[in-house]
This record gives sequence, C-alpha cells and structure tokens, in this order.
Amino acid sequence: MAERSGRQEFMWSALALVLGAVPIWMLLFGGMAAMHSMGMTMADVYSKPPDKSMMMPMMQAIHGFMKSYIPYVLLPATVGLFLLWGYASRNYPRLANRIGAGLAAGFIAALGLDAVRLIGVKLGAFPGDMPTMMGQMITGQMSKSVFVLLAGYTYHLLFNGATFGLMYTLLAGKARWGWGVAWGLFFELGMMTMPPVAMMTGPFGIFGFWPRLFIASLLAHIAFGGILGVLAYRWVRDRGTIFSLLTEAPTRPELARVA
Repeated sequence: MAERSGRQEFMWSALALVLGAVPIWMLLFGGMAAMHSMGMTMADVYSKPPDKSMMMPMMQAIHGFMKSYIPYVLLPATVGLFLLWGYASRNYPRLANRIGAGLAAGFIAALGLDAVRLIGVKLGAFPGDMPTMMGQMITGQMSKSVFVLLAGYTYHLLFNGATFGLMYTLLAGKARWGWGVAWGLFFELGMMTMPPVAMMTGPFGIFGFWPRLFIASLLAHIAFGGILGVLAYRWVRDRGTIFSLLTEAPTRPELARVA
C-alpha cells in the first residue's frame, strides 16, 4: 500500500476538526445573528442590562438562523465527519482512534458537566436550563415538551459535548489530564463572554447573576475538562499534537495498525 505522510494525516485531521466544530459554531453564530437582527452590538451586551422583554425575540431570531443552519450545514458536516471516520479507520488508524476517543470522552464528560450544572440550575445560578433553552431555539417552540427537551439534550450531549471532546483529542492527542481542564476553562471563557449567554446576563453574569453564574459554570466546566482529560489520556493511543504530524516521516498504514 502507498505510504501516508504526516502532512496528509494533518490535512485529514484539520478537516475533521473543522467538521467537528460545526455544532459549536451554530449556537455562537445564531446568537450573533440574533444580535444583528435586534440591532445590538457587543458593546451593548457588555454595558447595558438585558431587557427581559427581548428574550422571546432573541430565541425566535436564533431559531430563524438554526432553521437553515441545521439542514444545510450541521447535518452535512455530521455525515461528512462520519464518512471521514470510516475512511480514517482504513487508512489513518491513529486519526480514527482520536475521533472515536474524543467523541466518546466528550459525551461522558458532558454528563459530568450536567451533574454539576443541574445543581446550579436548582440554586438559580443560571438564567434557565440551558439544554431546554437550546431545544427551544432549535424547534422554535417555547414549551418544555418532550420534543423540545429531546432536541435540546441531543444537541447538548451528542453534538456540543461530544464535539468539544473530538476537538480536544484531535488537537492534543494523548495529553495529561490537566490539559483537559485547560480546554474546559477555555470554553468557559467563551460561554461567559459571547452570545447567546452574554446577551441574557451580560459577561460573566454581571447583570443579575454575578457571581453565582460564573461560579456554577466554572465548576461545571472544570468537571467537564477533568473527565475529558482523564478519559482522553486513557483512550487515545498516541502522543503528539496535531501539529507534530507536520514533521512526521511517512509510514505505511498496515505498519501503523500493527503499532
């Protein structure tokens, strides 16, 4: 069989990274689209307390964005990722291992995050149950029906949580668990400062939710990152970041499987 170079594997890994990030961008871009439709800027989000009467229009605006994003971006990207995973299992076993390990570790880590997050929800630390709100944004239904909850938690666990894990293992490989915590903190920073959460509470919850939102979300993301780091270290077979592939000598796929 033909030799596979590290640069080739880097390109496939980068493509998997882009495809894996698509679910995450959906919420961010949806929030930004809502800001634009409502005539808001990031300066407004950071400096003005949110108007509660704008919550419903914000949710509907995000839903309007997701109606196109899901069928034309999210679903094709998901199919593409699984096709790439199948191709990698035959030609790049290291990449296939990182995809599978990342998705599984991210899903389980998201369950750990929820164990902490739900305590915060009960204590009033969050503006609402975020997966439920995600379900409302996805479906356009402002209820808490089974359909809404199923949509929200499917996105939260199988798309959001799993792909955060995928991105971590693709980037870091077999890294010490502390890097997983750092990864969780990185996304905690994004959640606290970017839409749609910042549109509801201001950055870090300064408008009505400080400091309880920040503390609860911080603990939840530390739990997520710690679990992700431990599982990824156990399940990912090979050390080295995605960038180390660029300097790697060519290898034959059948030899990589043996290794």
